[in-house]
Amino acid sequence: MIPAKRKIAAASGAGARLTSPVSYGSEGLLIRANHVNHAVGFDIPFVTETLGNGLRILVAPQPGVPIVTVDVTYDVGSRVEPPGQTGFAHLFEHLMFEGSENVGKGEHFRLVAEAGGQMNGTTSEDRTNYYETLPREALDLGLFLEADRMRALVLTQEKLDNQREAVKEEKRLRVDNQPYASSFEATDLLAYDAFPYRHSVIGSMDDLGAATLEDARRFYSQYYAPGNALLAIAGDVEPEHVFARARAYFDDIPPRTPPAPFTVEDEIPSGPRRTHVKDPHAALPAIHVNFKVPERRHPISLALSYVPRILTGGESGSLWRRLVKDEEIALSLSLSLDERRGPSLFRGFALARPDVPLERLEREIRDALSEFAEKGPSEREMERARRNLAAEAVRLTQTTQAIAFLLSEYGVYDGDASLWKNDFEALLDMDRESVREAAAFAFTEERLSVVTVEPSSPHGPESA
Repeated sequence: MIPAKRKIAAASGAGARLTSPVSYGSEGLLIRANHVNHAVGFDIPFVTETLGNGLRILVAPQPGVPIVTVDVTYDVGSRVEPPGQTGFAHLFEHLMFEGSENVGKGEHFRLVAEAGGQMNGTTSEDRTNYYETLPREALDLGLFLEADRMRALVLTQEKLDNQREAVKEEKRLRVDNQPYASSFEATDLLAYDAFPYRHSVIGSMDDLGAATLEDARRFYSQYYAPGNALLAIAGDVEPEHVFARARAYFDDIPPRTPPAPFTVEDEIPSGPRRTHVKDPHAALPAIHVNFKVPERRHPISLALSYVPRILTGGESGSLWRRLVKDEEIALSLSLSLDERRGPSLFRGFALARPDVPLERLEREIRDALSEFAEKGPSEREMERARRNLAAEAVRLTQTTQAIAFLLSEYGVYDGDASLWKNDFEALLDMDRESVREAAAFAFTEERLSVVTVEPSSPHGPESA
């Protein structure tokens, strides 16, 4: 179980739907919607209910395939962790599989496997979720397992110590000894001023080492309350039957006061910012070229969703084709939009080919982004990106698991799971001038942060 990155969710500004020809984002940026409305030609029907203890339940019937996904998303991620207590959200992803009142240690895995299902948990900066995908007739098993650990997780010093060491080993394997991993942690530390997004999801090992059993119990009581969760069930089920079974398992869980709403307010960008990382595991120099941009569902971030697809979207991406294939400056190149509930990052990452200075690679990437901000995409590039986004909308609704995740994200983050469709339609309605203006807003010196990575020998003088 590793910290999970969010699924890409292309979206509009909070509560805004770009169906009129012209509208304005909260940053004052002019956003134009295409006069041609690109409606998403399908829907995900669902119904909701809220129990007396505050637990929200969402059921999305998907007839035809006799499986069901049970997903519980808690409104807790690494962003809520205060200084000195980082890593708790991810630590609990481990502890939640260590046994509850009626389920012994290791039994969760065994019961799901014996039923022919699969399960896992994931943690991000903004939320934690746990899920089981099972044959339809095993719905009660998934509900029972999730209700039991929401009601009465068994926390002991032995379990805390055991899983604390498991997380430390995970960090050694997946971060400390992986090439370039430390540089990705450095990008957040450099770009953000507010603590919630400056630290990594996996957290500080010193903080985890200092954690007490009482700290763990307090965290569980505060954030694993029914009123801080959304239970989503997607599959070949009848909603009324699911609601009845969910009530049977969850209704008697005592309510607990949920945490106050959490927001992240960061400083106005004051770049450019730079730092350098020496990496004993890296084989080649690398560079991160990042820009701080508004939160997910903001019109600017909505428009920026087009940029990676146009510039680095496979062999059709113009910048990827030029730097990687034609001029052979970079061994690899990616652009991505790292969307968060607070300030987000537009990320660029490239591995330099031997003998290519990082200064040149940075200049090529930044010049290309500046040119894009000046000229914008062609209509042909926009249409290709729209087709890609439409295909992504289909992919996000192809499995019960993907449907549960998508609706849970909007339900927890925005309080309205139906907004996913508004957002995709708004995205498809964007025109090329809106994308150009968003790029001009984002790709500035003030928003820039650059991390360069230099290979170093673990035994050489550089690492001393």
